[in-house]
Amino acid sequence: MKKFYNLIVFVFAMSVCAMAQNRYSDAMFAVKKTSNVIYGKNVGIITGAPAPEDLLMDVYEPVGDTKTDRPVILIAHTGSFLPPLYNGQITGGRSDSTVVYSANYYASRGFVVATFTYRQGWLPTSTDQNARTGSLLQAAYRAIQDTRTCIRYFKKSAAEDSNPYGVDPSKICVWGIGSGGYLALGAGSLNDFSEVVLPQFINSATLLPFIDSTIMGNIYGTSQAAICIPNYPNYSSNFQFSFNLGGALGDSTWLDGEAVEPAYAGVHCTNDFFAPYYQGPVIVPTTNQFVIYATGTRKAIEQANNNGSNNILKSVNAEHDPLAGLITSQKNTVGPIFPSNNPNVINIGTDNFYGFNIPLIFNNQAVPQGSPWEWWDLNTLRAVVAAVNASRGTNFNADTLHRDGLRTNPLMSAARGKAYLDTVYALCTPRLCAALNLGCTYVSTKDVNDQEVGLTYGPNPLRESISFTTDAQNPISDLYVYDVNGRLVKANTEINASQFTMQRHSLKAGFYFAQIRMKDKTATRQIIVTD
Repeated sequence: MKKFYNLIVFVFAMSVCAMAQNRYSDAMFAVKKTSNVIYGKNVGIITGAPAPEDLLMDVYEPVGDTKTDRPVILIAHTGSFLPPLYNGQITGGRSDSTVVYSANYYASRGFVVATFTYRQGWLPTSTDQNARTGSLLQAAYRAIQDTRTCIRYFKKSAAEDSNPYGVDPSKICVWGIGSGGYLALGAGSLNDFSEVVLPQFINSATLLPFIDSTIMGNIYGTSQAAICIPNYPNYSSNFQFSFNLGGALGDSTWLDGEAVEPAYAGVHCTNDFFAPYYQGPVIVPTTNQFVIYATGTRKAIEQANNNGSNNILKSVNAEHDPLAGLITSQKNTVGPIFPSNNPNVINIGTDNFYGFNIPLIFNNQAVPQGSPWEWWDLNTLRAVVAAVNASRGTNFNADTLHRDGLRTNPLMSAARGKAYLDTVYALCTPRLCAALNLGCTYVSTKDVNDQEVGLTYGPNPLRESISFTTDAQNPISDLYVYDVNGRLVKANTEINASQFTMQRHSLKAGFYFAQIRMKDKTATRQIIVTD
């Protein structure tokens, strides 16, 4: 029996620790896509009267990968909080070129990637400034709630459903593109309801806040309200890394360096017309009208650096950071920033950020450019528009949409978009590795005996649940359960307590290993589940 037990421990250790040499940086796998996975349900307003709608995502997984504690990237698409075409744009969904290309890029390197759609709908064409501002803020609020629902979905599936996607719920990144950038930044920093009732978020006519939690639910979407259905409220919405391509933050005060905030990095175009590079107005592509003043990516990342949220990113070695020299150069270079209403002259760059300083002049005309990483195919667009018009009775014009897209992306092509994304990945990947502790940083953990940390546990064997207790100096941070083949089948994260009762949920009868994680210690113990 002892020999068999030692063999199990050996297989477990080899399975958990084995890692391909260039995992996360080199393409190693084919990719499997599962479409239209329901990650939650909530009340939307896109059809006018509020009605429940399924929240959908596409999941991309590396084929043939035996690792079962993989990091997760959640990609939020752009779209001005309206569906594509209806938003006056070609982009705005899970099938956007940048979304699909990036999902395949990272899944082929060993990540699990979920591209998710959030609730959409607001009043961009209203002549009432309060209606435009208020409805946009409400749309962003609902979308932040949905982002957090998606995070909790993966934590719930890892804790209760035998971890069907083979993920480590303590290694999650939210990756936002355009409007999705608002979600990556907002889901990381909006941690107090008082932050959405600041003076700039008050209706100037009624003097009431645009956001009412009794109607819209709390900032996490975990409370029942008139247009909020809680999803997985017993799980945390925290994540470890926020990365955005454009977009903005509702207010710079949201970034206050709280311990729950993730690390942040991102890119932005210096002459983005629709979202501020540093700080300034948000202009809606649908109407080109002003909506609200906001904090752009450049200022947000600088503030995260100053707050200490990005201290973990200091471990990125310059030898593994392809943009290191360029970032240093940008930190000392003042360039043209659009719009030119910044309060101070600023450097283009800062740590953990890259500014695409695209020339403003094209064919002797001023051309603001904000999303050079996007591309599309005109013939495909024509087919899509024809199908939408036929099924919905609309009259969208593909050629008009194409020309409008070229106004802010005049040199659009697949080759150009992918070239910009190469730079984006060069900034993101080493910081993903550091923020999610994927091997770029070394954190020493000590395997301990029961007496060192006051560990007790039972009943073992268990039928319904098992309780773990440690002493007050060594609270349990996370509890991971692996089967005898080293496959992660259950994970409870952010416990932060000296006592935790783990429910059996969907664990089948058999032998398992429970890994009790503390701040700088671990203890791995065999447990038995019986019927």
